[in-house]
Amino acid sequence: MKELSNVNIRPGVTILSVLKHLNYKPYFALAEFVDNAIDSFLKNEQELKQIEGANFKLRVDIEFDTNNKRITIKDNAAGIHSDDYQRAFRTAELPPDNTRLSEFGMGMKSAACWFSDKWQAKTKALNENVERTVTFNISKIVEDKIQELQIDTKPVKESSHYTLITLCDIEEKMPVRRGLGKVKRHLGSIYRDFFRKDILDLYINGEKLKYKTPKILDTPYYETPNGDKIKWKQDVEFDFGSDNNGGQLKAKGFVAIMETMSVKDSGFALFRRGRVIEGSADNDEGFRPPTLSGSLGSHRYKRLFGELHLEGFNVSHTKDGFQWDDNMEAFLELLKDELEGDNSIPILKQADRYRVRESAKNYQKVSQKVVDNTTEKIQDEIAVDVQEIESKPIDEKVEEPPLEELSNSYFKKFPLNISNVDYMVHIELSYDETIDELIQVGDHLIPEKDENYKNIGVRLSLIHPFMIEFAGDEKKIIEPILRLVVALGLSEIIVKKSGAPISELRNNMNDLLLGSLSKQ
Repeated sequence: MKELSNVNIRPGVTILSVLKHLNYKPYFALAEFVDNAIDSFLKNEQELKQIEGANFKLRVDIEFDTNNKRITIKDNAAGIHSDDYQRAFRTAELPPDNTRLSEFGMGMKSAACWFSDKWQAKTKALNENVERTVTFNISKIVEDKIQELQIDTKPVKESSHYTLITLCDIEEKMPVRRGLGKVKRHLGSIYRDFFRKDILDLYINGEKLKYKTPKILDTPYYETPNGDKIKWKQDVEFDFGSDNNGGQLKAKGFVAIMETMSVKDSGFALFRRGRVIEGSADNDEGFRPPTLSGSLGSHRYKRLFGELHLEGFNVSHTKDGFQWDDNMEAFLELLKDELEGDNSIPILKQADRYRVRESAKNYQKVSQKVVDNTTEKIQDEIAVDVQEIESKPIDEKVEEPPLEELSNSYFKKFPLNISNVDYMVHIELSYDETIDELIQVGDHLIPEKDENYKNIGVRLSLIHPFMIEFAGDEKKIIEPILRLVVALGLSEIIVKKSGAPISELRNNMNDLLLGSLSKQ
């Protein structure tokens, strides 16, 4: 074997300088190094186990050294062999076998250059007796138009095998605090299938990453609550056409309902070649097409999840998304057909309609968080608000003033008898800039007013600062607030008609909210 002294990094060394502008996220960039390690392990698995034993497993360690602004990625795979060394460091040169996770010839170079201008690759190939180190300084390479880099070598025992990537002088792209937690969650999610198959142990700063599959709902169908329990998991498998090369597009996996609602864990993870491409973790990455997951904030959105392994699709070179072409719609239609077929459980209906009273532990946790946050936000300023209200002159009018008719609003009316008086109740949501109040109750004047009824208007402003801050245009938040406002408005009318103590306003409101206002 002829010893290597230099590595040729042509063609287009200037490409290296633009790789830092790729649309990477830290966890997808780091995943490139893990992909290379897995690819090396799988291609050399038999030989590695002959040397290390049948129980040998791939291990990848990622270390974040914030003090020295350095990231290291070390694996115990088969290293970069001499006959593949030149190709490995040239940009966009495809590997001879690109059927696994190393397929574009870009991963190590693009990810390393995205993180840093200065990085080093040290590798010892299986069954070779030399460790090779090559160092990149991208600014110098581009400025001096360097096309070959020196390889530093030293003798190492033949049975050893590893690769160590060192990324230096990292500033704003160094994951810290919450960013580091996000990297852990995503990488644990991306490689879950390799964890399950006992192929990979992945560590970050010495912590072994894991993936915990959400617990699946096991309960009767919502329409038959006393019926037999059903485990709400549906296996799916289907073909949906051919790719541009005549190969089949396939999908296989499962869709399920979580026992406990969680936006963080809901949505679908889409796999290719064993690793997650879309839907790896967290609220911002889940694959949640509305046709399957429902609208944002809905029960289905918060409960439905699944894993789907796709074949025949291409992915972006950063491996953070599928290239769907015109196949997305067909994929979603066929998946929905699978879930609504004759041999399927009614999983979408169950996800929509199933309701559960949360445990006392969950209520305690939520209660503490909400009460603490509300108290913290208002305790220093609410006294001033109260004083201002108390100082206002009391309106002696018994009848409510008419509500001004608005153009930027929507209302609906229905008849209601209160104390033998026929009312026409108008429930309205407004988005009119002329209204300053959050809630208004009064005689709602409309052109088609029926003289046989006394009119009541209950109006909620969607553009009040309170609603803008907490509700926006999310109907799942707006609707319960509107129902509270309706209860308040009607209670106010009832109390005034009866001459009851003011405490009855609250009592009436509580009673109203026990009835139809609490039903979907």
